[in-house]
Amino acid sequence: MSKKGYTPKRIRKGIKLDRVAASDFNKYDFIYACEQCTHFCPETQQCTIGYPAHQHLKDIQLKRFELTGHMAFCRFIEID
Repeated sequence: MSKKGYTPKRIRKGIKLDRVAASDFNKYDFIYACEQCTHFCPETQQCTIGYPAHQHLKDIQLKRFELTGHMAFCRFIEID
């Protein structure tokens, strides 16, 4: 029996995309975009706690939802 070298598992980085039913999206007022969060700085278009905001802006989120039915929900979002 031959021994194979150890190959570590690859860890996927990034925010997990959650499946959202279209009926739920239309029925509930989801908070899903960086622009809706207290940690978002509109002048710099960046998250003040360091998370990448470029892929989670409202226009990009809506386009992703229309194409795939998935959205990224930040677990650190704070609303006013």
